[in-house]
Amino acid sequence: MEGIKFRRLEWLDYYFIEGEKKPGVFLLSNDGEVPIKIGRADEDLLETLKKLTETVRGIDAQYAYFWAKTTETAYEAFLLECELWHRLNRNGQPHPVPKEPDWQCPLCDKD
Repeated sequence: MEGIKFRRLEWLDYYFIEGEKKPGVFLLSNDGEVPIKIGRADEDLLETLKKLTETVRGIDAQYAYFWAKTTETAYEAFLLECELWHRLNRNGQPHPVPKEPDWQCPLCDKD
């Protein structure tokens, strides 16, 4: 995938500034190549990722790799999540749900 480099989940803390709470988007993968979950955090990306991946990592772990990008606002995170969903969703994952009723996916009219 062009522009997306997955990282090992055990290094998650090293890619974030401690104490910094920012919204953002993420991809989770079990092989480091194909995303199996696309998501966003409207407030704290690191905390959201930790909650999703808090099970013991290893042979039984659902995810082993992640890609993440922080944004300045929750709205920017929603727009980027929509872009990633339209580009990468292959699992039938539902379309991203907007946090606010006036947020619209800019790509839905183009499908």
